[in-house]
Amino acid sequence: MPKRDPVELAAHLVAALYAATSGRRGRFRRIDDCAARAGITKPADIERAVRTAEEAGFLVRQVDEPLVMLTELGRHAAHPRGDGKR
Repeated sequence: MPKRDPVELAAHLVAALYAATSGRRGRFRRIDDCAARAGITKPADIERAVRTAEEAGFLVRQVDEPLVMLTELGRHAAHPRGDGKR
């Protein structure tokens, strides 16, 4: 089976994180919960999704815990209307 596209994985993860936080600022969520919500189950795919979204500036990863939070750019990108204002 071919590897899943990391940009697609990241997009699904960012959208799931946006939904999990209702688009609110400053809300960390568990990586595995967001990945499950996004339908990403393989550990390698989860890591690629997080790394790709982090490198694009859409999320930040907590250093000592498996948590992620959307940046302003990530909130804007995931917002249904694209404006990120809530």
